[in-house]
Amino acid sequence: MKTIFLIRHAKSSWNNHLLEDHQRPLNKRGLSDAPMMGELLKKEFPPPQKIICSTAHRAKETAEIIKGVWFPQKTIDFTDLLYEQPASNILSLIQNIQKEINSLALFFHNPTITYLGNLLASLYISNIPTCGVLTLSCKEKNWSSVEVGNCELISFNYPKEIR
Repeated sequence: MKTIFLIRHAKSSWNNHLLEDHQRPLNKRGLSDAPMMGELLKKEFPPPQKIICSTAHRAKETAEIIKGVWFPQKTIDFTDLLYEQPASNILSLIQNIQKEINSLALFFHNPTITYLGNLLASLYISNIPTCGVLTLSCKEKNWSSVEVGNCELISFNYPKEIR
């Protein structure tokens, strides 16, 4: 069985209009939501075996904060493939994970994260909020077999729900 954690970056700041979208940092709420979600994930799940994150600053900050709580001994891989890419590209990334890996955490952005989660598990979630985590399972033995509709929802958590 494979487990996929789709994690949206925490709330980001729009205060500095000179920054490009890719460079926006987390705001105060984002900085408090990320460790809270890390604690929740730590209570509910063992650390993921592989972690991949968008190169956007807000996603990196979110991943590093959650890493400190949930998977401090793990390495995070960063890729542009999780920034402003279509769901099909991210599904391809998932399908190319080594079969020995059983759990995967991806840190990235809306609207793609919501769209991909809905496709994989045939869900109807209108929006994964900032710092929201959609946890899916797939009974396939190989990541290459993960496809639209063959995953199941394990949990859907977000900061506003647990505050």
